[in-house]
Amino acid sequence: MRVPSERMFKRSDWQRFFAGIVIGAIVSWGVFLTIYGVSRDRELEEIRIANDKLKKANLQISAWQEDVKALNKEMKQHLIIQNVKVKLVNGHRYKVNSVVEYNIQKSVDEEAQHLIAQDIESAYRSRDILKKAIENKKYEFDKTIYEVEVHQIYFYTTLSIEVRIKKMEKVL
Repeated sequence: MRVPSERMFKRSDWQRFFAGIVIGAIVSWGVFLTIYGVSRDRELEEIRIANDKLKKANLQISAWQEDVKALNKEMKQHLIIQNVKVKLVNGHRYKVNSVVEYNIQKSVDEEAQHLIAQDIESAYRSRDILKKAIENKKYEFDKTIYEVEVHQIYFYTTLSIEVRIKKMEKVL
């Protein structure tokens, strides 16, 4: 491309044309900046509103979480025992059949039934009495006397008791 000759610039119709191009470019640039600025302001306002909503929601969530934690803590203090589960740990060692194993578990379960519907804290306080009651009782099945010892006791809504056979005597 070459630069137009000087005589083109001296003609008034060409001067008006180039002046119109320059003025049009300036006006269009101003319109562009105005439209862009307005749309950018609108977007920034939307972002600010969204951030405010997010902060408010986070505050509400943290308040709810604190309330739920407090309620969970309060409810844990008032939990009650709903079920008793007994397991014989070393029945295979004494070659005890499943019927005798079931009867021992059922008898130990009957010893612990009085703890159902008690809160866990009071049941935990009476764990020594429960342990002695289970261990001092002799269980007789099929002309054999079994003595058991409490291996472990777990306190929660289900009271889990694990017992071991300590001694086995045949009755004549």
